[in-house]
Amino acid sequence: MLRSNPLRLRRAVGLTLTTAVLLAVASGCVTRSRYEEMKRERDIFASQSETLTLETEALADVAAGLEEELNLRDQEIAKLEATQADLEAELDTLIVAGLVRIKLMRDGLHVVLSHEILFPTASAELSEQGRAVLTSVADDFQDFPYQIAVLGHTDNVPVGRRLAERFPSNWELAAARSASVVRLLEDAGIPPDQLAVVSFGANRPYASNETPEGRAQNRRIEIRLRPVTPR
Repeated sequence: MLRSNPLRLRRAVGLTLTTAVLLAVASGCVTRSRYEEMKRERDIFASQSETLTLETEALADVAAGLEEELNLRDQEIAKLEATQADLEAELDTLIVAGLVRIKLMRDGLHVVLSHEILFPTASAELSEQGRAVLTSVADDFQDFPYQIAVLGHTDNVPVGRRLAERFPSNWELAAARSASVVRLLEDAGIPPDQLAVVSFGANRPYASNETPEGRAQNRRIEIRLRPVTPR
């Protein structure tokens, strides 16, 4: 409908102008200069009408592209929701205990795991429990091709002497813990080009660092899933 109206309008008005020019010439009502001026006006209108037609077609193409993007986004959300349901069923006990949180956000699906279930105290090496939990969720991550960013967080307590030689600050400690998770996911079959290590250190606390309970919540790993966008 959008594409046909300007074309019909151009043809109708162009035909009218042409007819008017011919009738004027035939009846001797215009001078030669007026005749040339009317021809120029006709040609200008024809050019403008052609431009309008092309712009309308371009807008229609943009609208079609936007609709396709919206449909793709709906498909991505459906994939994330399916994965969220699987993970919630699988990690139900840990969720009830407050050790795991799963939330669908604007930037993807976040699986938030407490430091307590992943790492021993003052360590960046995964515990046996942590390895078991991550190995089980890795199976769900393989249902769809995801971009997986592992985000490391700490509390604001400076790194103690025991770790300081290896990890001078919370930046390095959070990065090392994220890297441990990424290595396990890769070993579980996730393609390495879909994985990323990110360290936020102590700079994005979930709770207040003024209490032991708040600091415990801040020591965490977030696994953020986003569907892989086809190239």
